[in-house]
Amino acid sequence: MKEGKPPIVEILGVPFDATSTYRLGSKFGPEALRESFLNIEIFSSRLNVDLEELSVEDLGNMSQMGDAAQMTDALGKVVLEISEGEQTPAVLGGEHTLSYATFKAAPKDAALIVFDAHLDLRDEFAGLRFSHTTWLRRFIEERGAKNVIHIGSRAAAKDEVTYLNEVGVATIPTRTILATQRAEMLLADLLKDFNRVYVSLDLDILDPAYAPGVGNPEAAGISTAQLLEFLYILEGKEILGFDIVELCPAYDTGAAAAAASKCLLELTCLAHLGKTKK
Repeated sequence: MKEGKPPIVEILGVPFDATSTYRLGSKFGPEALRESFLNIEIFSSRLNVDLEELSVEDLGNMSQMGDAAQMTDALGKVVLEISEGEQTPAVLGGEHTLSYATFKAAPKDAALIVFDAHLDLRDEFAGLRFSHTTWLRRFIEERGAKNVIHIGSRAAAKDEVTYLNEVGVATIPTRTILATQRAEMLLADLLKDFNRVYVSLDLDILDPAYAPGVGNPEAAGISTAQLLEFLYILEGKEILGFDIVELCPAYDTGAAAAAASKCLLELTCLAHLGKTKK
């Protein structure tokens, strides 16, 4: 990648998994993703963007913290600082709780897209009201559900579904994706009134065959190729930031890390294209 140019994306690792409820170890996800990314080709033939010609800066990892509220407060400040410098923040998790901070840092006119097998809309779980299972509900309670788009759900508690319907989150569940040709066009339709987007990608949206190394795997998911088609729909939008979370390398064969690094590549290229369109 070119040195001397202003970076289009600034990468920040968040090694946090203190509220994880099944597999621990996503705090090691940032380093596993970086290692995988360093060993893939960084030319996007689909988008015709070569990262060798662009600049990406890696800021390293945030300090490890044991408290979710402390972590999200610190992360939110860093993400705002990156955004105010006109770079695109790319946050590598770590568990999904971190997206509470990144979503709150996004402007109120942006579409907030969540790719996740789970709804993360519990009111409380295992005695915690703020965790990777509740973060989206806490966000909606503060900012509302108007701009939230949830893609890939296939596992939920009944009360989560009730809440989802009450607040009116736009959703494209896994069963709809699997039953619909070119399902990514459903996202295109939901985004027609939005020029700016923030993306939160929980790798467990993928079937465990494609991403075994995640914190909470769920069977009957989508493929990496199907996920990428949804990302490509974002071409032409301004990508305000993105996070990739729940990579759990101790349980991985390398497949989840490979999928994550491919998504990091394509989202970075999409961020570049969105900036050139401004």
